[in-house]
Amino acid sequence: MGFNLDEYTPVSERIKQFWIDHPNGAIHSELVFDDGSRCIVKTVLWLDKNDTQPTTTDYAEEIITDRGVNSTSRIENCCTSSQGRVLAAAGYLGADWTKKPSREEMQKVVRMSGDTQITENSNLASEKQQNMIRALCKSISKLPPANLQAMTKREASAYIDTLKSGETPAPSYDTPEEPF
Repeated sequence: MGFNLDEYTPVSERIKQFWIDHPNGAIHSELVFDDGSRCIVKTVLWLDKNDTQPTTTDYAEEIITDRGVNSTSRIENCCTSSQGRVLAAAGYLGADWTKKPSREEMQKVVRMSGDTQITENSNLASEKQQNMIRALCKSISKLPPANLQAMTKREASAYIDTLKSGETPAPSYDTPEEPF
């Protein structure tokens, strides 16, 4: 099985577009289960926060791992996945409406399956660069940027240099929440 991650829209882009389209909307995520190794997050979305009923609801599940994002941030990762799913259910699918899963969910497929072949745009930041940004941000108690997985190699390199120099990097764009 093979796929191209470039065909899947990152959750951060879906969130950004949602807030542009619905500045009076609401996205609420709630941890509904956590036994220390497995967690489930429920996300509810309203196109207008004054609506009596939510527009859509969806869930995501993550399991703690020895390495990677779920070794330190499984709940945050689960929240991001849940938000991506609820946004997809509300119609925020990116350019290709057949690609309901977010890029982050497709990366989860890779983590869970050793036989999946993926291709990525060679201009996107490498996993090594993304991990370096996460580590540097963590060392200064700062959240990684919302658009981390959409950064180009050049943007990631400049961001790393800025973090290492002690300067405060400007965000590439603002979102109401910075998912992992």
